[in-house]
Amino acid sequence: MSSRKIIVLNASDNVGVVISNLSKDEKITIDGEAICAISDIDFGHKIALKDLPIGALVKKYGVPIGVITQQVHAGEHIHVHNMESLYMKQFTK
Repeated sequence: MSSRKIIVLNASDNVGVVISNLSKDEKITIDGEAICAISDIDFGHKIALKDLPIGALVKKYGVPIGVITQQVHAGEHIHVHNMESLYMKQFTK
């Protein structure tokens, strides 16, 4: 298990950033907590550090960047298929 495959940019973040491609079922440890990648996740993409219900704010850099649009489990890829960007949301009202 390695924590060097993802980084957490702020202690309050609920997502990490993949810095080396993750394979499905690959285990990583963040702050002593083991997380298993649910699918392959490419470099630069986000991974959920904990379960996130619909409507939860996605926190990266210590600030909300999006809203969860479908249930997400720890280890799951976070991207446009399950998150709406708060930046884009302001232009689609």
